[in-house]
Amino acid sequence: MGDLKEQFELLKRIVTPNTGQYNLAVDISDLEKIIKEQIPQVLEKQAPPNFPELYFDFQQVYERFHDFLLFDRLIGKTIIALGGGFSSGKSSFLNTLLGKSVLPANIAPSTSVPTYVIYGDTDTAWGINEFDVKLPLSFADIKSIAHGFGEVEDDNEDVVSEEGITLGHLLQSCFVATPALPFTNLAFLDTPGYSKPDNGTYSSKTDERIARSQLDSSNYILWCVPADAGTISADDIAFLSDLDKNIPKLIIITKADKFHDDKEMETMKAQIMKTLDVKGIKYVDVLAVSRRGGYDKTVIENNLDKLNTQKMEADFARNFKKLFVACKDFYDKEINAANIRLERLNKVLTFAGDQDEVERYLVELVKDLKEELKELEESKRQLHDLQQEFFTAIQHVADKVNISMPEPSEIDLIEDRNTDPAMLVKKLLQPGGEKARKSFLHVIEKSMDEITPSLHGYRGDAGRKEVLYGMIKEAMG
Repeated sequence: MGDLKEQFELLKRIVTPNTGQYNLAVDISDLEKIIKEQIPQVLEKQAPPNFPELYFDFQQVYERFHDFLLFDRLIGKTIIALGGGFSSGKSSFLNTLLGKSVLPANIAPSTSVPTYVIYGDTDTAWGINEFDVKLPLSFADIKSIAHGFGEVEDDNEDVVSEEGITLGHLLQSCFVATPALPFTNLAFLDTPGYSKPDNGTYSSKTDERIARSQLDSSNYILWCVPADAGTISADDIAFLSDLDKNIPKLIIITKADKFHDDKEMETMKAQIMKTLDVKGIKYVDVLAVSRRGGYDKTVIENNLDKLNTQKMEADFARNFKKLFVACKDFYDKEINAANIRLERLNKVLTFAGDQDEVERYLVELVKDLKEELKELEESKRQLHDLQQEFFTAIQHVADKVNISMPEPSEIDLIEDRNTDPAMLVKKLLQPGGEKARKSFLHVIEKSMDEITPSLHGYRGDAGRKEVLYGMIKEAMG
C-alpha cells in the first residue's frame, strides 16, 4: 500500500479544495442557479404532495449529467449499471469480467463510491472529491481509499491485514479506464448498492433513492444476486418493481463458485425466474458466473457484445422532464377540479333567489375560487417558462460537450405516455433542419419503448417496432 509518505500525499490530493485548476470546459453557473434556486422557489409555492421526492430525483439526474461533464469520455457510451443489494458481488463480477482485480470488494457501505469503468489504452483512474476537484488516482489508490491505509487484499479479494482508515466518504465518484475491458462502447457503473435507513448497512452512499436514480439513468441493468442468498430477496423484488420498466434487466447470480453442483445452480435460476414472473418483473435472462469466470460468463459477454455494437445515448431529457410533467399534471388536475366547483357554485347561485345572506356567502366562495384558479393558471405558466429556461440552459451546456439534447421547443414531445399521435406527426413534418429531425427521431424512438405494436407479419414485438421506426425515418429522408 505504499509507505507513510505516499499515503499522506494521497490524503492531501483527496482533500484538496477547488482552486480553479480543474474547472469544467463550460460554465454551469446559470444552470445550477436554476436547479438550486429557481425551481424550488417557483414550484414549491403550489406543488404536488410528492414534490420533495420529484425534486430529489431531478437533482440525482443532474448528478449523472454532471458526471458526464467531469468525465467527458462517458459521452456517447452505453451505460451499463450494476445494481443489487450491498455485498451482492457487483465489484467482484466486474473484476471477473475484466480478468483482473481492479475494483475493491468486501468494503463498508460508507466507503462505497460510485465508479464508472470504460475502455482505455492504459490503466488510468480519477476521483472526484467533495469539492468537485478531479484528481488522478492509481488502482492501488482506489483500494487504499476503500479499505483504508494499511489494508490489503489477497488474490480472492479478501482483506488480510489490520483495519485501516477508510476515505471513501470523501469522494463523490471514481472513473476507471483500462484496456482489460473488452467493450469499447460500453461504460459500466458500479453502484454502491442500496439499503434503507433502518438497515445496519445503510449509509448516505447506499440510500435506496440514490441507487434507484443511478440505475434509472442507465441504458441497461445487470442486477446481482449472490449465490449464497439462495434466491432473490423480497427487498430486491420491491426495488426492481420500482425501477424504470423500459430499461432491460439481466439478472446475474454472482459468486457461483459457492454452488455445490450444477443442479443447485439450476434450481436457484428456476426459483428466481419463477419469482420474477409471478411479480410481473420483465428480465432478459438469469445467468450465473463464478469469481474465476465459470458457468455463464461467455453468455453474459455475448449479451454485452451485442450492446457494444448498438448506439445508445443517456436519456437525460426524458428524466429531467419527469419533474415538469408531474407538476403540470398536478396543476391540470387542480384547475379542472376548481372549474367543476366553480360551475356548481354558479348553478347554486341561480337558485339563491332573494336569500341575500346565502347569496353573499356564495359570491364570496366564487370570488375565492376564481382567485385560486388565477393562482393555479399563473403557476402553470411559470412552470412552462421555467421549463423552457431550464432546457435552454442545459442545451447550451450539452452542446459545448456534444451531449445529445433535444431543442427546448421539442421538449413538449417528451411525455411518459403519448396520447396524441396526430400532434406528434404534425411536429415531425414541420421544417427544422437536420439537427431538429435527428432529435425528433430520438424522441420518437424512446417514446415507442412503451407502445404495444399492432402490426402483423413481422418478427415479434421488437421487430414490429423496428419496422415502424424505420418507416418513419425513411419518410423523413
